Amino acid sequence: MLVYRRQPAAARLRGVVRGYQERTGRLSGPGVVLPLTARPNAFIEIYAATPYWADVGSGFAAVPDAVIVGPQTRRHTDLLMRGEICSFNIQFQAGGLNRLLGLPMDEMADAAHAADNVGGAALVDLRAAVQSAAGFEGRVAAAEAWLSRRMQAARPRDAVDQAADVLRRMRGAVRIDALADRAGLGERQFHRRFTAQVGVAPKLYARIVRFDAMLADRGRDPSRPWTALAQDHGYFDQSHLQRDFHAFAGTAPGGFASPLPVVRA
Repeated sequence: MLVYRRQPAAARLRGVVRGYQERTGRLSGPGVVLPLTARPNAFIEIYAATPYWADVGSGFAAVPDAVIVGPQTRRHTDLLMRGEICSFNIQFQAGGLNRLLGLPMDEMADAAHAADNVGGAALVDLRAAVQSAAGFEGRVAAAEAWLSRRMQAARPRDAVDQAADVLRRMRGAVRIDALADRAGLGERQFHRRFTAQVGVAPKLYARIVRFDAMLADRGRDPSRPWTALAQDHGYFDQSHLQRDFHAFAGTAPGGFASPLPVVRA
């Protein structure tokens, strides 16, 4: 059984970081495979116990003990979890990693990188601080101390960051031309800057945000039928839902289920 904890970021950091998540516990035997669906935003994951194994189509291989994962536009990776689990995850706002580290997020999409290789000494320090901290609260404190230092040199929040936040809050149900107009940009310039700062084009980001929000609602109430969830999230019909499921999860709704026994703490 795994224990799942989460905590929002401190108010001073929420322009860059959404919050923190952690899985802890022990999985005996062969372990559990977790398929990764499309995800709208980037995160950093640090392992304080056994790192996961990842299969991107060529068999499972151990991942580094700290990784940066960019936004994902499709399912192309399965994770294998086994043994002693302690994975700590920093969830970034859209554009947050670009603001914090200056990373070109269009180059990070559909990819995962060893954090030490991408972020240099700064992320080596983050990894060491989180791994040496005691307990979830200690790991959050270590991450927030590091983030507070990095915020001093972060890129200022701009109109594209604000547009991405609106898309997230509205679960993708916003016209992209209206967002470009609100940002004071032509549509082509808005598209270019959004893709560089967030990692995916705005229309695709809106679709993934909607799909991700629907999966989150399903996770909170697994008894709700997909038809009701689809209506709540603006899917026109069953074929519309099926199309996004195949694109973003690699399966039909009926074949999708959480493979993990989880207790929320």
